Amino acid sequence: MVIEPISFRLKGGQEAVLRCPTSGEAPAFLESFRVCVGETAFLNYTPEEVSGFTLEDERRFIEGYGSSPDKLLLCCSVDGEIVGSCDIIFHTNLKARHRGGIGIAIQRRFWGLGIGTAMFRAMIGVARAREGVTQLELDFFEGNARARALYEKMGFRICAVLPDAIRLPDGTMLNEYMMVLKL
Repeated sequence: MVIEPISFRLKGGQEAVLRCPTSGEAPAFLESFRVCVGETAFLNYTPEEVSGFTLEDERRFIEGYGSSPDKLLLCCSVDGEIVGSCDIIFHTNLKARHRGGIGIAIQRRFWGLGIGTAMFRAMIGVARAREGVTQLELDFFEGNARARALYEKMGFRICAVLPDAIRLPDGTMLNEYMMVLKL
């Protein structure tokens, strides 16, 4: 799925653009994701895992989103630099096609500037425009208060907890919280 770019201003006044990345941007897209994963333990990957992602894997990843009517991948560019990404994947099987799942990653130096809010507005808008979709879902790890605050601001509510669902590399166990937004 591809949408038109969305321009907006960050809290500091800089212009930012949400847009679908191209396969030619795979190096910059992958580097931005590597930065995000290296800055927080609250994403699903470790830096070691992401270091194994190849540019060809990333190109295929981006192309897979662009060619699918059931997935949307967006990146956020500030001054031409990719500083974050988000995605939404809609279920396609009959019993779950009313649902979509969301993921988001933003480089730390751009936290708190309005990128997450803009990403969520875009993804929620796409979901509302999709026939039959009535809820969006996401997960977050225990301790990620910043993400939780953003998700709750956007209308998501906790609906379940998976105890000890996440094991960090140092052995720390974290609960994983599931959230739902009814559209």
